[in-house]
Amino acid sequence: MIGTKIRNLRKERKMTLRELADALGVPFTTLGNYERGDRKPDLQFLLDISKYFGVSMDFLTRTDEIPSYEDYKVVSYIEDTNEMLNKANPEIRKKILEIYDQLFLITCEHAITPPNNNELEILESLFNSIIKMKQGFGIGLKKDGFSPSTKFELAKSYIEEKEKIDKYLNQLFKIYIERSVK
Repeated sequence: MIGTKIRNLRKERKMTLRELADALGVPFTTLGNYERGDRKPDLQFLLDISKYFGVSMDFLTRTDEIPSYEDYKVVSYIEDTNEMLNKANPEIRKKILEIYDQLFLITCEHAITPPNNNELEILESLFNSIIKMKQGFGIGLKKDGFSPSTKFELAKSYIEEKEKIDKYLNQLFKIYIERSVK
């Protein structure tokens, strides 16, 4: 099972067994044994392979049949979201589900029809700017408030992100107008 996942990750990168073995500093015969399941890798090798491919240890060691890391992330996000929603108070849960409904509609629209990658890229950038702005306001929190220099930096960051958000909203508006006129 672990060997199959290692092989799939290697093939996704279009690497030969020898290339990956060289990159990881292990004999290619050892790597071949791991991939075939003839030998079990040790913990250090699993850490190395997870870092190399940017996947979690959980993905490598799960025993269910999740063929790719992308599929693993989908399952993992669903499990984590369900767990967090079950813990949320009812008012928060309702708001989160309303946002989730909108994301679900976007997902359905792009999964069923030919995707508009430009729209998805703009939406991703928009969400990233909102998150960056939110995180920026968490920096420098002190019991007595923000220092003047911190306030200046926050205002500057806010204005930069707001300009990006306005640009993204204008781009989305153009896409939606073009779509409705057709």
